[in-house]
Amino acid sequence: MAIYKRPVHNFRTTNSENLLVVDDLPQMRDMMRVMLKKNGYVNLTMAESGKQAIKSLAGHPIDLVITDWSMPNMTGIELLKYIKGDPNLYLTPVLMISDERSTEKVLYAVEEGTDGFLVKPFSENDLIKKIKAALVKNASADLIEQKINEMRRLKLSKDYRGALEMGVELLKVTKNQRVALMTCECLYQVEEYDKAIARMPDTEEKDRSSQHSNLLGKIHLNLGQYSQGIIALEQAVKMNPLNYDRKIDLAGAYFANGKAEEAERVIQSIVNARPTDLELVSIAQIYLDQDQTDKAGQYLKQTVDPIKETVSVFNNYAVALRRANRLEDATDIYLRCLKIDPDSDVLHYNLAVLYLKSGKAAEGKAALENAVKLNPDNQYAKDLLQKLGK
Repeated sequence: MAIYKRPVHNFRTTNSENLLVVDDLPQMRDMMRVMLKKNGYVNLTMAESGKQAIKSLAGHPIDLVITDWSMPNMTGIELLKYIKGDPNLYLTPVLMISDERSTEKVLYAVEEGTDGFLVKPFSENDLIKKIKAALVKNASADLIEQKINEMRRLKLSKDYRGALEMGVELLKVTKNQRVALMTCECLYQVEEYDKAIARMPDTEEKDRSSQHSNLLGKIHLNLGQYSQGIIALEQAVKMNPLNYDRKIDLAGAYFANGKAEEAERVIQSIVNARPTDLELVSIAQIYLDQDQTDKAGQYLKQTVDPIKETVSVFNNYAVALRRANRLEDATDIYLRCLKIDPDSDVLHYNLAVLYLKSGKAAEGKAALENAVKLNPDNQYAKDLLQKLGK
């Protein structure tokens, strides 16, 4: 589908901002490149996937991300979540592009913190206006907004007590729903569940999102109140049906409450919608939590190009295989983990232990040497190497 409607005037100035354009279709990337350069944006980075975009974000500063929603393996909305969930990236504006303007899609994007939403086809003028609005919004935060941003940074950095202190102070001067939600999230993280529930009314009911219901559900589950927790999680799914993370949380709650049939039904609904790598990994973790190792493996094997942040689940799977004495299968998983994150000394160490347990001393020694090379402070690898040398 063409996204170009009509020509607009060229901006005479050259803009210094670094923009990252993410789209799996080459023709769309080329079209965006032409549009942006015509309007003075010359510092452009192009990425064909969410995973490639993450590498670009780690490689050099990006002032704004423009991403398509519909991409395989990792969608634009998942990239948005990644950026807004990173303490080093969360202030980076993200402009979301979609094939449709459904209410559900817009609400989902807004809930996850998008800084702009464009629907194909759109004009150059539409695009440039959205870019400028997002950049201005990011640069013109008032004092309250700056404090909210700092609270968010603390929360994302897992300094929940520090974020909580800021939240309590901010709620004395504002009824901002993001502050109220983050305060509740911090109380949840420090396991002060009753206080978190008591804080929920700080956000007016009309302003509550599926994030509120999802959090409330998790709180009830941690209090052992399964029925109330499931009701809240079901409400979260109803409020944001496109967010499959909500459905995965609900499936986990069903399993925890002994409702395996309902859990399987929810998971099947996700499978029918062609889940992404991140969703497949999350489903696998649910089955690992249920000690259903083979089912977890079925979903992990379906992933195509998982990102580094998913390695922990693959590692959990490998550990389960090792405990079941399926050493060859566990070795294969660790080798795959190293393809995803080749610079992890911990993975090299774990692989070494597995090799040694399988009687492969040479391979084990080589893996240990890799671990020490990557991290000279890995004392476990150094000690084991020393034992092998005797």
